[in-house]
Amino acid sequence: MKTLFRLLLILAIAASLALWTSLRSYRVFSQEELVAVIRCEPAPKGASFGFLIEVTPVVKGFPSKPEKFPMVGDQWSIGGDILKWRPWLSWLGLKTLHKLTRLNSRYLQVDAELHEPRAAYDLGGGTSSLWRWLYRHGLQLPFVDAVYGNAAYVPAQPGSEWAVYVTLSGYLIRSVRAKP
Repeated sequence: MKTLFRLLLILAIAASLALWTSLRSYRVFSQEELVAVIRCEPAPKGASFGFLIEVTPVVKGFPSKPEKFPMVGDQWSIGGDILKWRPWLSWLGLKTLHKLTRLNSRYLQVDAELHEPRAAYDLGGGTSSLWRWLYRHGLQLPFVDAVYGNAAYVPAQPGSEWAVYVTLSGYLIRSVRAKP
């Protein structure tokens, strides 16, 4: 009877450990961190640009000072630098390192992209010397899985608002408030 009890206890502990590991893995590998809130506004009458983008960076859960940027084109794009840790470090709780560096205009048609006016702005001072060093040498570090640039884009819809998240693998944009 004692042997059966011990065996059941070991199985219960193993099942609990497996469940905890699965839940932790799901949480770690599906985490998203809010890094900016974006609002699209119409351009004032007579403006030489198509729309305004207001970027409000979010640092450690707190919104920073918003900035407005005149834009052209059909879409806007936000991007930056990404450092992805080895999976075992992510599982232990290290979050993806990132830095938003750029806001761009974008056109749906390549011909327009090549010939129409464009808009591009540095965010947060652009790519820093530390990130340039990581691009050159980061993969030589044993705990770094990848260092790369990443961007996401959506259609410009004045009256809309989006949340920009960093995930384990890059940036993600979700609509917060759709165009009325």
